[in-house]
Amino acid sequence: MRVHDRDVEIAVAGRLLGGRLTVPERASGLVVLATDGAGQDGRRLEHVTRVLHDAGLATLHLELRTAEEELAQEWTLREGSNVELVAHRLEVARDWLQRDDILSLLPVGYLGSGLGAAAALVAAAHQPRGVQAVVTLGGRPDMAGEFLHDVRAPTLLLAAAEDADRVALNRRVFDALKYRKALQLIEGATRGFPEDAPLAAAARLASAWFSDCFRAAAGPGVIEWTGDSTAP
Repeated sequence: MRVHDRDVEIAVAGRLLGGRLTVPERASGLVVLATDGAGQDGRRLEHVTRVLHDAGLATLHLELRTAEEELAQEWTLREGSNVELVAHRLEVARDWLQRDDILSLLPVGYLGSGLGAAAALVAAAHQPRGVQAVVTLGGRPDMAGEFLHDVRAPTLLLAAAEDADRVALNRRVFDALKYRKALQLIEGATRGFPEDAPLAAAARLASAWFSDCFRAAAGPGVIEWTGDSTAP
């Protein structure tokens, strides 16, 4: 399947965030990816995006940090830091996509890993009508805290079955979510999904979840996109 790729820059609070927009020739939905994109996270990202594109889903991988923040030692994506900041950036990215006459027709979802798992849930809570699906791939979705109760978008939690602590954590998140939800334990996976077969299984589940939710979102169906965006 042919895809159109281009690098983008999105202005957030006077700063520029880089991103990569990839749209299959016939797209039925768009997934904003909230991942760090480095190391193990980068490997997950590459595999998952390939599966999403094969399913006809467009993706926007947004860099969570500006170039200046990449160099700043005080910036961290570790536990307890910057969840709402990253969530705000996801919300701005979604609004940026709405300025494109064609892409704005597509239903939108968030996929988050690492800190991005919590940020995706917070962003969805802030945009109850603007997000049609959320998937968390490992990470710390519990860091969304009280916002979990406000998430209306159908949410799939993917957890490594061999990581007992994260399984328990995801069960608590599952219980806190009030609307359509699912928890899938990926057999053979340990923290970070370093194993190829479990990662592939998780990517297929994420793709199926988005496709199902997008079909139910009463959108326009499949769009044709040439890569000539009208978004500024």
